[in-house]
Amino acid sequence: MVPNEQRRSTLSSGDVAEAVRALSDADWARLHRVAKFYCANRPLNPDDILQEAFCRALDTRVCPAGVSVVKFIAEIVRSVASDAMKSRARHPEAPLDDEASAARPDPGLSAEAALAEKQEMDRIKKAMIGLFSGDPVAEIIVEGTMEEMEGEELRALAGLDKVAFASQRRRIRRTIDKAFPDGWAQ
Repeated sequence: MVPNEQRRSTLSSGDVAEAVRALSDADWARLHRVAKFYCANRPLNPDDILQEAFCRALDTRVCPAGVSVVKFIAEIVRSVASDAMKSRARHPEAPLDDEASAARPDPGLSAEAALAEKQEMDRIKKAMIGLFSGDPVAEIIVEGTMEEMEGEELRALAGLDKVAFASQRRRIRRTIDKAFPDGWAQ
């Protein structure tokens, strides 16, 4: 029997299942991005990794009560991808069934939807960069961030030391928050 203190400090599998059912579209998009990130340049299928993460979230993993379910599942995705790559390294002779499917475009997106998504991203990128016209360093950081660059790579691109880079990122964040206080809804 589990003590009351421990029970309250973690979510039950039923609580996790309910939280998964209540995920917003934005939360689902985040989880799909995480799965694609951990499968990039690897013979792994993001949908399979995400499915396995959900199975583990409901079966074998324990979610602390104060942790977002999205963050909890994202960490499981990382773990599943890592386990899959370790397994692949131990058994290199295993067939690469997922390699072909990982290289295929997302079957859920039609050509029209993919084009619409690209146009929307271009519109957002133009609006974000427009906020910083006249500030080439901020423009570089915003554009690099939108190209999914992070950390040292982005700092090196901007040509800033760590302190100046952190300061510039805070200023960018404040400017974006001020321009779009309710998020991107245009």
